[in-house]
Amino acid sequence: MRSFQPFSQQGFARILAETRTHFPLSPGLISIEQLKSIDGYSAFFNFPFPPTYSDMEINEYSLEWNLPEKKKDKALFTSFTLSSQPFYPSYISCNISSDDFTNYVETFISLPEQHKQIFTLPLSWIDSPFIDEVIKKDVSLIVLTGLPSLFNNQRKLTEALVSIRTKLPPDIALYLPGHISPEIYSFLVYTGIDFFDNSIAYFTSKKGYFLTSKGTFSLQNHPSCYCKDCMSSPPNIFGHNEMILKNNLAEIRFALNSGTLRSLVEQDIHNSVTFAAALRQIDRNYSSAFRLRTPVLSSSPIKCIGEESLFRPEITEFRERVKNRFVPDSNSKIIVLLPCSARKPYSFSRSHMFFRKAVKEGIGKFRSILSELIITSPLAVVPRELESIYPAKSYDIPVAGLWNNEEIEVTSSLLLEILSKYSSDTTIINHTYGEGYSNIIETIRTEIPNRILSTSQESSPTSNESLSNLTLALKEIVSDSQNVQIQGRPTIMKHLQAVADYQFGRGVGKKLFSGIIKIKGKYPRDRQIFREKEHIANLRSTDGFLTILPQHAQEIVSLSYNNLEFGDERVSGSNIYAPGCLNADKRIHPNDDILVVFNNQVIATGTAVVSGEDMNNMTSGILARVKKKHKVKK
Repeated sequence: MRSFQPFSQQGFARILAETRTHFPLSPGLISIEQLKSIDGYSAFFNFPFPPTYSDMEINEYSLEWNLPEKKKDKALFTSFTLSSQPFYPSYISCNISSDDFTNYVETFISLPEQHKQIFTLPLSWIDSPFIDEVIKKDVSLIVLTGLPSLFNNQRKLTEALVSIRTKLPPDIALYLPGHISPEIYSFLVYTGIDFFDNSIAYFTSKKGYFLTSKGTFSLQNHPSCYCKDCMSSPPNIFGHNEMILKNNLAEIRFALNSGTLRSLVEQDIHNSVTFAAALRQIDRNYSSAFRLRTPVLSSSPIKCIGEESLFRPEITEFRERVKNRFVPDSNSKIIVLLPCSARKPYSFSRSHMFFRKAVKEGIGKFRSILSELIITSPLAVVPRELESIYPAKSYDIPVAGLWNNEEIEVTSSLLLEILSKYSSDTTIINHTYGEGYSNIIETIRTEIPNRILSTSQESSPTSNESLSNLTLALKEIVSDSQNVQIQGRPTIMKHLQAVADYQFGRGVGKKLFSGIIKIKGKYPRDRQIFREKEHIANLRSTDGFLTILPQHAQEIVSLSYNNLEFGDERVSGSNIYAPGCLNADKRIHPNDDILVVFNNQVIATGTAVVSGEDMNNMTSGILARVKKKHKVKK
């Protein structure tokens, strides 16, 4: 059994906890020598630093973990023994010969089990086939040496980080030793590093440098600081520098817990040209690996400030799901394209209340043949049916009316994909205004056969003139007797079916929500959904998604993308552990609502802790938390 287990996941970043006590340890800081006070540290080495290789052979040096005293008696470990670690500390050359590395791996594999918790991996050997053999031995911590040599090469840096992290299951921790600046901690945690050490605090203090979260300064010229170490006489520079490391990691852990790590990364990388470029490399070349490990069900705010936000994983995943899972009503005969609003959901904004009034006056009782698509960046296109789910209800972006070429290209592409799902005789009303919107409309105009009417070319969409144009255009279209005779799906039915398809997979909505559907309760409270007077699901106010009752989840098990195959006919306890998982759908994301299935029968519903792909690679630890259990009738 490995000593760590992930408790949450965002990209390759995880909150790692000790397996038995569930005490969170990462992202964390390791002290390179034993201190009187280890507050703020996850672990410490129990020897004077730096040791010599001969000392490590003779003595039983170890890495001691900082667990609460009251929980130590419940833990299977409090330390990792450091045996046969010839390539650590990190200042040892990473140019290791093939024979040396092979001998090291063979020696490591032959060690007693208690000596296999920690393995040192030089950068030059991250693609070695021997790594698979090491992983099979339940190693818990890998010391990655030599990575700082790539800090000036964003392409090789991202290749190395993604390569090693995709090889490792999420219950194996990565420790990056050496002089790592705290200003890049958030990026490195996001890409899979779990532990750093305080050697940079010793080094900078000795050399006369002053650390901050945004950079390093000389002692002769640095920003003022009023911490207790700086206010002491004489100032304790090591204490200050050490506190910067601790505070940065505390901020990162808080961001992970609150679901805002990506926003913190985007904020921090603007201090470094190299790491800003590295994040763009990740978003464009390794998007799938990060998307699958990023929650799509959340209530955390998304601050879309820089260009990086256009390709952040939850935004890209939204566009992909709208493209592949959104199914418009086949009876829709009118599409209205609308601008976004600062307030979310859009329907609650002043501008969209004006739009709704104009639409009602123009279309009257034939509302069901109308579809509304909101054009916005970075999400590109938000169908009205999905405006209340994450991230559509949670993002914020500076509104300047300016669109860059990449935003126009991404938005036009998705809009074309969605419009192609409608009948060619569906009329499109463009009720947007501004150069960016105009460029998008002109791009799609030549690609589709549909008639496009513009109702706000001359003035703002909320002006009296534009609103009047919208009403008149709708009246003209519905005056066609053929359109008036068609009755589409009720608005609430469209909403529920679209959310279900987005959340669980295409076709789920139609299967689950048909017949007479009623909703009890009002936003912002959770609402209960009834089908033929039977309670089948709840609509959550926090993120806009569905909680399906286990007895009705059986109806969608053949269509769902969120299934976890379990190895027994009943679930014991409140968690699903790795040994009980036979197979998990690789489309599962952390925080997803999942169906726990045995012999094609739903025996429970739950919430995923890690991605489906990582569920299949873990050997111990919690995969999902059980929500409701369901006893299958035999």
